[in-house]
Amino acid sequence: MSFFIFLIESNKIFTNVFNFLQNLENEVIEDYMESTSNKLKKYDFLSKKNKTNLEWWQTGIIYEIYPRSFMDSTGNGIGDLRGIIEKIPYLKYLGICAVWLTPIYPSPGRDMGYDITNYRGIDDLMGTMEDFDELMNKLHENGIKIILDIVPNHTSDQHEWFVKSVQSIEPYTDYYVWADAKYVNGTRQVPNNWESVFGDSMWEWNETRQKYYLHQFFKEQPDLNFWNPLVREEIKDMMRFWLDKGVDGFRFDAVEHLYERQDLLDSPLLANGQLQTVNYTQELEEVVYEVYDWRSLLDEYKKKDDQTRFMVTEVYSELKYSMRYYGNKTNLGAHFPYNICLLQLFRRPAKEYVEKLTEWMSKLPSGAWSSWIIGNHDIDERATTRFGLELIDGIHMLQLLLPGTPIVYMGDELGMTDTYLRYDQIYDDKSKSSGRYRETVRTPFQWDSSPQAGFSNKTKTWLPVNPNYVTLNVKFEQNAGRSHLKIFKEIVNLRQMEIFRTGDVQFYEISEYVFAFSRSNKFLKTYFVVINLGSELENINLNKFKKRLSSKLTVKISSLFAEQNNGDVVSAKSFTLRPSAALVLESSFINL
Repeated sequence: MSFFIFLIESNKIFTNVFNFLQNLENEVIEDYMESTSNKLKKYDFLSKKNKTNLEWWQTGIIYEIYPRSFMDSTGNGIGDLRGIIEKIPYLKYLGICAVWLTPIYPSPGRDMGYDITNYRGIDDLMGTMEDFDELMNKLHENGIKIILDIVPNHTSDQHEWFVKSVQSIEPYTDYYVWADAKYVNGTRQVPNNWESVFGDSMWEWNETRQKYYLHQFFKEQPDLNFWNPLVREEIKDMMRFWLDKGVDGFRFDAVEHLYERQDLLDSPLLANGQLQTVNYTQELEEVVYEVYDWRSLLDEYKKKDDQTRFMVTEVYSELKYSMRYYGNKTNLGAHFPYNICLLQLFRRPAKEYVEKLTEWMSKLPSGAWSSWIIGNHDIDERATTRFGLELIDGIHMLQLLLPGTPIVYMGDELGMTDTYLRYDQIYDDKSKSSGRYRETVRTPFQWDSSPQAGFSNKTKTWLPVNPNYVTLNVKFEQNAGRSHLKIFKEIVNLRQMEIFRTGDVQFYEISEYVFAFSRSNKFLKTYFVVINLGSELENINLNKFKKRLSSKLTVKISSLFAEQNNGDVVSAKSFTLRPSAALVLESSFINL
């Protein structure tokens, strides 16, 4: 009944408003609208019972931790699980809802943990299973979920399964993809022309078994054979192991690579000189069915206690393929796949921001939820290095205030930048051959200005600390009047408002290098995020793009190098924005 009373009374209020507004000046209008807004409040229009019922993975922020570089508790120069436990107060301070840990399983380290020898153990460098249990429990005590990185596509060549597969010991004989050699004029040849993601042959000869095995990544990472139902069940059993321990979800690595066509047909050469991968070694339809199967398993656990177990899939595919991972009405897929559109937009004109974001949002399946990523442990430049120290606050406004869930890479909130590394400090052969060093984004987290940035008491850490740690660190930024970290926290806090969870979004090309978007709903305030992507001072007139807007806007959040401060009031018709500066502006005018 109260809702119907609200409709009747609000209709009366709005009728009076529109009749009255016709004869008022802007300043009087704003006073009147504030009074009107107060009248509406008594009807509890946005009480909790009326809010959209979103889940934890939709309302919160997921924070990626690369454990080797987060905090060293043992003094060996390498981060570990107890180091994360030590820093839980910082994670709570950030206001995140979940942490995603990159692989912590036993591994020879050929691919820094993504070459796994035991899916159900903890690497000695990371700690013990008891340490993991304590970490999980303490995170949960602090209201933080834990998401593990699952690597289903391949194992280490030192995994027990592969060792037994090489020896043709059942049932492991066909756990991996094996193929006979071709012989041309008596010379042994690889089975086909497929190339690994690193550009070499996808095939490696095994002398013991007298066959080639397939590896989409390093030769030390043989691909599992997902055509084998026993392999598929092994992966699900591993998921159950961790779910039974209490983990809250998984990030599935490299899922588009799970299946290869069984006839091993050569890939055709495309016009760009690259071999075709889609429907040969990537993005086979069976991959999507596998994701459906995993989601079904996760939902079995939800049926037991009504607690959602979450999954995100790592995909760097074309948009039409990425959207398949959401599933459909019949088969649910991932809660969301990676959304990489922001990774493609550094230093691009505003028009491209509008086009890319519009394309992504328009292609989302009905009811689907987006993710937003500006960097991670695999991207060979940190977000601040790509976008610039002056612009990173604006990019965080974009990442955190668009509709969807941000996945934030550790250190981005500080504005951490790439660290220069000598050639002899590079671990990754892929980096050495390509000249694009992933390690530059993996250097130790910068906690304070003490030696080694407070990361470790060992003089030489596994990767060197960035020299800028003296002033670019958590302690310094927490104590500063304004800092990237404090601005990040302001955005996190603002994001708690319902309007940023369920409000409408619109994109604007204000000028060639000024991009803006608004979040609004029909009865409350509009928020504008305005970002100068360029290198020149810009004069902004928002009234050109949104007519029904209060004449004066309040600066809710300003970037570190903006001329405006929080709480300032600017004219909607004219205000200036410095190069790389960004503002979150609040309009109290009711939207129509």
